[in-house]
Amino acid sequence: SKYLGPPSKIRRPDFLKTPEYYQGLELDIPYYDYGFAIEVQGVQHEKYHEYFHGGDPNNLIKQQARDQLKKELCEKNQIALRYVWYYEDPFSNNDKKFTCTL
Repeated sequence: SKYLGPPSKIRRPDFLKTPEYYQGLELDIPYYDYGFAIEVQGVQHEKYHEYFHGGDPNNLIKQQARDQLKKELCEKNQIALRYVWYYEDPFSNNDKKFTCTL
């Protein structure tokens, strides 16, 4: 970005590697030096979608469990997650949820 520079190329940091996820969970847009990452959340993170969940509604539950684990591991490692949801307009000035002070 213009102000922060490019995000880290390391999308699967060591702190997101677990015995179950030995390759690591992935962050969409990490800025470790600034202590945060941006996660772009599509519909599959909130609702069952046949395509994304391979026709198995249990995969939604698994997706949400991975999302929760990622959140907890990030918090433990002082990385704040900021979410951009599929239904939000990222160009709207009406939403003050995502602010960053430099």
